[in-house]
Amino acid sequence: MPVAVVDERVHELVGEDAEVVQVATGFTFTEGPIWMPDGSLHFSDMPADIRRRWHPADGTSVLLDPSRKCNGMTLDNDGNLLVCEHVTSSLVRERPDGVRETLAFHWQGKYLNSPNDVIVASDGSILFTDPTYGRMPGFGIERGQELDFQGVYRIPPGGGQDELELLVDDFAQPNGL
Repeated sequence: MPVAVVDERVHELVGEDAEVVQVATGFTFTEGPIWMPDGSLHFSDMPADIRRRWHPADGTSVLLDPSRKCNGMTLDNDGNLLVCEHVTSSLVRERPDGVRETLAFHWQGKYLNSPNDVIVASDGSILFTDPTYGRMPGFGIERGQELDFQGVYRIPPGGGQDELELLVDDFAQPNGL
């Protein structure tokens, strides 16, 4: 598959002779890719409501169906998976032992819109975007919005729902961090 290079600095990361190879296909709309310590790639097939895994030795498999239309995912500093869920309007933590905990789902007594993308800072604080995509048909469950803004939030290291901080509230559909 040919690749058009716009900036030669890309070759500092990817060799000039590297080939792009399609490893899987047949998905509806993929989002939230995260490389896992075992060498697998986890990603959401969001409108299909399925979380999937691709591994070089095993190919593609289903991890969670339904997936609550999960989107952005990342690992926290302790190796737990953080997942943004459109259906539940939540940011959740999934521990390797299977324990699932909700980290954020409300702001000042109102449901979040639909957490979308998430990162973890080096100090362990968690930042996530909260657009309304998960309240639209196909990408979530069509429903009214309780908050009159879309924001970017922060959970301080070791914090949870009670320590949720609104960092910015003047975005139109914040996406990506």
